[in-house]
Amino acid sequence: MSRVPRGAATETLSSQATRRAASPTASFERGPGTEGPSLDSFGQALVETALVLPLLLLLIVGLFDIGRAVWLSNTLATAVREGSRYGVVHGALSGSPTGPGAATYTPPDTDTAITAQVRNYATGVPNNLTVQSTWPDGNANRGSRIVVSASFPFTPILAQVFLGGGLGITMRSSSTLVIEQ
Repeated sequence: MSRVPRGAATETLSSQATRRAASPTASFERGPGTEGPSLDSFGQALVETALVLPLLLLLIVGLFDIGRAVWLSNTLATAVREGSRYGVVHGALSGSPTGPGAATYTPPDTDTAITAQVRNYATGVPNNLTVQSTWPDGNANRGSRIVVSASFPFTPILAQVFLGGGLGITMRSSSTLVIEQ
């Protein structure tokens, strides 16, 4: 009996053909020197990547824009709510909630103070924030209402890149509270 060296072919071509015919799911075997993907498949992958990558990047930036818009909207709503809360607490221009202030004390302008309070809580919101506080009942006494509203133009990143900033959305928020003190 002759010894077959390790790694040598043990099947003949006819036995391989018989095995392939018997098993329709057998894989195709290439000849020697043709292992691995061909150069055509590398070019195809490059073309597919070049076609899909810009669309994928647009989708990612668009999702980032949506997330940024939601975050700014929530931040604006919180800032306006805190501004109206400040107006409720300091509605009658009282310098001290426990009683009158010093004789030389001048109470702050409530509308300016409310605007400052809204801007303080509006972290990340652009500087062109417009804040308006109104007193629909005509006074700042107990039982009266205060309405604080704010708005600013929001421009998505994609609109800045492709449209030169021409597409803007105005983000608005409003809060109405009743003075309880």
